[in-house]
Amino acid sequence: MHIKEICLEGFKSYATRTVVPGFDPYFNAITGLNGSGKSNILDSICFVLGITNLQQVRASNLQELVYKQGQAGITKATVSIVFDNSDRSRSPLGYEDSPEITVTRQIVVGGRNKYLINGHLAQPSRVQNLFHSVQLNVNNPHFLIMQGRITKVLNMKPPEILSMLEEAAGTRMYETKKEAALKTLEKKQSKVDEIDKLLDHEILPALEKLRKERMHYMQWANGNAELDRLKRFCIAYEYVQAEKIRDNAVQRVQEIRNKILEIDDTVGKMHAEMLEMDKQVSDLSAEKEASMGGELKLLSDKVDALSRDLVKETSVLKNQEDNLRTEKENATKIERSLGESKLTAEEMATAVKNAEDGAADLKKSVQELSKSLDEHEKEYQGVVAGKSSGNEEKCLEDQLGDAKIAVGRAETELKQLQTKIGHCEKEFKEKSSQLLLTREKAAAVENELNVKRKDVEKVKNALESLSYEENVMEALQKDRTTELEMVQKFKEEARIISSQLANVEFNYNDPEKNFDRSRVKGVVAKLIKVKDSSAVVALEVAAGGKLFNVVVDTENTGKQLLQKGGLRRRVTIIPLNKIQSHPVSQRVQNAAVKLVGKGNAEVALSLVGYDQELQSAMEYVFGSTFVCRTTDAAKEVAFNRETGTPSVTLEGDIFQPSGLLTGGSRKGGGDLLRQLHALAEAESKISFHQRRLSEIDAKFKDLKTQLELKSHDLSLSENRAKQNEHHKLSELVKRIEEELGEAKSAIKEKKLLYDECVAKVSYLEKSIHDHAGNRESRLKDLEKKIKAIKSQMQAASKNLKGHESERERLVMEMEAVQKEQRSLESQLAALKKQISNITLEVDSQKTKVSSVKQDHDEVQSELNIARRKIKECDLQITGIVRKQQGIQHRISEANLDRKRMENEVKRMEMDQKDCSLKVEKLIEKHAWIASEKQLFGRVGSDYDFESRDPHKAREDFEKLQADQSGLEKRVNKKVMAMFEKAEDEYNDLISKKNIIENDKSKIKMVIEELDEKKKETLKRFWIYIFYSLPGTMAKLEPPEGGSFLDGLEVRVAFGTVWKQSLSELSGGQRSLLALSLILALLLLNQLHYTFWTRYVKISDSSYPHFPVITTFKFNLQANLIEICQVDAALDLSHTQNIGRMIKTHFPHSQFIVVSLKEGMFNNANVLFRTKFVDGVSTVQRTVANKQSK
Repeated sequence: MHIKEICLEGFKSYATRTVVPGFDPYFNAITGLNGSGKSNILDSICFVLGITNLQQVRASNLQELVYKQGQAGITKATVSIVFDNSDRSRSPLGYEDSPEITVTRQIVVGGRNKYLINGHLAQPSRVQNLFHSVQLNVNNPHFLIMQGRITKVLNMKPPEILSMLEEAAGTRMYETKKEAALKTLEKKQSKVDEIDKLLDHEILPALEKLRKERMHYMQWANGNAELDRLKRFCIAYEYVQAEKIRDNAVQRVQEIRNKILEIDDTVGKMHAEMLEMDKQVSDLSAEKEASMGGELKLLSDKVDALSRDLVKETSVLKNQEDNLRTEKENATKIERSLGESKLTAEEMATAVKNAEDGAADLKKSVQELSKSLDEHEKEYQGVVAGKSSGNEEKCLEDQLGDAKIAVGRAETELKQLQTKIGHCEKEFKEKSSQLLLTREKAAAVENELNVKRKDVEKVKNALESLSYEENVMEALQKDRTTELEMVQKFKEEARIISSQLANVEFNYNDPEKNFDRSRVKGVVAKLIKVKDSSAVVALEVAAGGKLFNVVVDTENTGKQLLQKGGLRRRVTIIPLNKIQSHPVSQRVQNAAVKLVGKGNAEVALSLVGYDQELQSAMEYVFGSTFVCRTTDAAKEVAFNRETGTPSVTLEGDIFQPSGLLTGGSRKGGGDLLRQLHALAEAESKISFHQRRLSEIDAKFKDLKTQLELKSHDLSLSENRAKQNEHHKLSELVKRIEEELGEAKSAIKEKKLLYDECVAKVSYLEKSIHDHAGNRESRLKDLEKKIKAIKSQMQAASKNLKGHESERERLVMEMEAVQKEQRSLESQLAALKKQISNITLEVDSQKTKVSSVKQDHDEVQSELNIARRKIKECDLQITGIVRKQQGIQHRISEANLDRKRMENEVKRMEMDQKDCSLKVEKLIEKHAWIASEKQLFGRVGSDYDFESRDPHKAREDFEKLQADQSGLEKRVNKKVMAMFEKAEDEYNDLISKKNIIENDKSKIKMVIEELDEKKKETLKRFWIYIFYSLPGTMAKLEPPEGGSFLDGLEVRVAFGTVWKQSLSELSGGQRSLLALSLILALLLLNQLHYTFWTRYVKISDSSYPHFPVITTFKFNLQANLIEICQVDAALDLSHTQNIGRMIKTHFPHSQFIVVSLKEGMFNNANVLFRTKFVDGVSTVQRTVANKQSK
């Protein structure tokens, strides 16, 4: 498999689609000037092979591989390589039937990176597997060696050289497979651990639990079988017993009926005997009743009545005597306590009086001392401050200063008043003369005013002659004033509310001339009226921002307002003819009522009032939401399937059918609608009061129009008169005259004040002189007096405080004693009165008791005589009655026997019927009875009633049934299937574990085989790596003291002398030695593809010297070699020799060589020349020294 063609588009310097066709299967060369894009062709091959270390292709990221990094409008780079796959023996696995394989890789700037194989998208792993199958691994650490580092091969450590040999021998693949196998082994082991953990912690405990449950289930199933046997035994016994009772019942019933007939005959005879005895008793009773029966009953009733009265009256007497005795004892105790209380009160009064006298003396003394102390302290402070006495507020110096200031002020005011008097006298003379000149003109004006005043009086007299009453006028005037005040009050209230509702005011300019403003209805918030004030918060939340929408009649009106209305803010307009609403249907409303009850959920639209023409707009705003009284009702309405409508609570919480909930604090919620409601009420009141005011004004206009006109004319004339010159001068002269009089009286007062101030200054100056001499002596005397008075005050205050507290204590005790005394006196008076009443009641009761007792004794003696007479008659009747009772007893017993027998007959008939019905039901319910009936009661059968007690069997059945019922609640009836399933899972896991264990052992065996094969292959290969150059030899040897598996070293000899170190070689020798090693490895195993690439060394005179960088892909199991200026460090002869050697000794490999030397590329079968034209690389192909594009 070798390269046939490369197609580049947007890759590095190849901006446009560039096809490099006709690659020779053996030797190809690429040449061109520096920077023309030679090496980019080799980079494109590495790009398609999937290189991950982008530094190897001179890039830091994939975007740099795009032409000018995508800055020139080209945003993707695509490279396609066509491989010749005609040799099927060396084809990649799975591609044997493809004569050509096209691999494409494309990257997009900022996008994805994709691969295609033969035009089909492929994963990167699939592409890598394709190349790995032919031993091409571009990401192998030895695939590329950078320029100038070909000699790095010689500097490799022994393990690195060994790895190169492993690549050449193909055993490197074993290592990769081994690593993969070890990873698989780890996964297998983790899987085994996971299975063990699952078995120990889940499967086995669950299996053990199910095993126990299965045992319980088997026990329950066996119990059910035994229960069924017992049940059949008991049913069989019931069936046999029922048949027996049914068969024996008829004969027994007939016997009992015969006995009943015998009992009936006996009872008839006894009844006849009883009738005879009743006749005898009735005769005797009639005889007794006729003689004394009525009298005895009367006496007996009278005795009983008197006995009750006697007992009652005796009991009352006893209670009254007890009460009298108790009250007398209480009165004695109270009298004793009252005497003690009086003595205590007298003692207390004396003590209080003494305490008050002492306290009064002490208080008077304290007051006198306090007054004396205040006087002395005040005097002391006055002396200290320089005052003549303590009563003065200021010191003498300050008083002297104030007095001097007062003298100056009085003198100044006196001069001002003298000046003012002179000025006023002068002005008075001037204005008086002017006033005399204007007197004639003023007289004419006064005559005119008198005429108009007479006209007004005539109108008033005319009004008074009419039938209007003065109190009516006053009432109208009062009403008018009241209405004016109300209008102003409500206008102010409306203005305040309107200022708070500026956001609901909709102001606009007429969009056209003669615009009909009724087409604009207004803001929604001002078009509604809330019916229920408790729902304002809910309505405001339900409407939301729609409250500020503007309603118009048509969409054309809305368009005109938006375009030409001069709106100052953004608004949403609702045209009535276009708006589409989705109100809650009547079905949903009915469902909500059924769900939460009537009144608990109402459509928001029903809670507001509006004009009918606004119906569609209001349905749009309020028609799709429920207002609910409670949170629970809102939840039901929002989340129920039948309703599923948004709902709002009275507090403003929103419930959406989607599950969205909105709520929390709503400080100030509902204020907008409340304010609008208040504004509407204020405007309504304004209209009402303005209407009232207009009515009152109309009445006034009819009554006083003429009077108002005349009065107004008179007032105008008076104003004009006041404005004329004579009137002004008259007023001015009067004012000047008044000011002059005031100034003259004031100047007299100021003269007296000035004299007083001068006298005070003289007095204070003398006092200051006298005070300076005796100040210190006065202060000492005052300090001593103050100290003595303070000590006396402290002692007196202390004594006064003690006396006051003692007096208060005594007063409180005395008041308590007096209160107690008054209480005892009132109690004693009440007790004495009560004792007197009780004594009278006891005497009266004693008389009554003796009278009742006497009457009772008399009646009782009469009753005893009558009873003795009746007793004789009763003895005869008693004898007959006893005989009757005996006969009656026998009759009762006979009747009981008869009734018992009748019941027995009925019971037996019922039993017979029940047994027959029971037999039929048992046969109907249990079909097995018909087939096994012949076995019932048979000895040795399952229904042997003699060997097994049926009653004991019934008890066993009931006990077992109870046990089974309890066990049935605990037993898992699905346990058999669950146990089988768990057991299958357990067996499955054990099987999987065994399979994994087998896989592990197989993997270990494979690893051991791979290690052995690798060892044998390397042992076979490394000893053949021996190569020579003219006059030299080289070989690979293990490091000293180690084996070839530890690594290999390069040894070189000149002639017969082996060099100890490669550092003795020159640079050219080292390059030739490294190149020889690589070519020797290639010849050792000529297989599919090998890449050997080296990059350019710029040694041109126009560029500075750069070190040679050689890049090669060292994978000796491939037959494709890329070489880039390997000859840059060699002379011409060596370059030609290398070219001929490649052409002669490597007929099975495809070489792609990049070189600037003719000695190298002249040996190539196909030569590609690169050029850089207009910023884009191009390629020309030449074959056998003949150029062709």
